[in-house]
Amino acid sequence: MNNIVDLVLSRFGSVIGETAARTGEYHNYLISQFGENVTTGIYLCGVILVLVIIFKIFKLAFNLLRFIIIPALVAGYIATTFFSVNLLAVLPVAGAAFSLLFLIKA
Repeated sequence: MNNIVDLVLSRFGSVIGETAARTGEYHNYLISQFGENVTTGIYLCGVILVLVIIFKIFKLAFNLLRFIIIPALVAGYIATTFFSVNLLAVLPVAGAAFSLLFLIKA
């Protein structure tokens, strides 16, 4: 078992080392081709794009929670309370219905 762990950790170390070396090469190439200011601009654009993607993912997760998961749980609770139906039988139907409503809303 320890042999496998050592092998995996050494492989991770080699991959990280190779990636760091390639990143340094790319950085030097960008500086030699475009200069310090443009390279800084390229890095800032990359960071901004990554942040936009992260914020879009959080917005999607929040909308899924707000428009699908919570209403499906409320509908399941109401159905189990007043109609004595099993919650596990209601949740897939309610989730599909609220997913369809979310799709129509979007």
